[in-house]
Amino acid sequence: MIVYVLLAEGFEEIEALTPVDYLRRVGVEVYTLSCGDSLTVRGSHNIPVVADMMIADVVAKNDLPDGIVVPGGMPGAANVAQCLEARNLISQMMAAGKVVAAICAAPVVALAGLGVLKAKRFTCYPSMEAQLEKWGGPQWKTLTEGCHYTGSRVEVDGNLFTAAGPGTAEEFSLVLAHEFAGHEAATKLASSALFR
Repeated sequence: MIVYVLLAEGFEEIEALTPVDYLRRVGVEVYTLSCGDSLTVRGSHNIPVVADMMIADVVAKNDLPDGIVVPGGMPGAANVAQCLEARNLISQMMAAGKVVAAICAAPVVALAGLGVLKAKRFTCYPSMEAQLEKWGGPQWKTLTEGCHYTGSRVEVDGNLFTAAGPGTAEEFSLVLAHEFAGHEAATKLASSALFR
């Protein structure tokens, strides 16, 4: 199993690195991709992180991973939404039925304008659900038709995995670990990490 985590300037560090850490603990190949012009990407709290690869290099290979994670944080989520390679990769992943996971602001900011939320249950940072029009663009009604905001901490609808914010990053990561590595591995991870 291979999972990409997208890093753009201003990403929320906990939301990006918790999935990286937890998924690697259960044996999933996880690669961080820079959506900018440097491998070093600064988070929303000014923490620099060195990405594994540039997204442009990965997209050029035209080989889809099993899953993709889009952290929230601002302007991180907005910078993902502005990255053509990220937009194309997310759209291809959704069309192929691969896992698309987003947390906090990212479900609305990075996914709404791509039609990913259409007819899906989702969650996000509270109040962001009211910004579908802003981030969905001129066609937002069509692109988000039938979507339903649940307000849950973590929500799964088919291949769309969403979560509410940094305080839910651990639950979000455990759900992803279950998806990619199975129940036994996720249970062992929860126990060893002292998950409550």
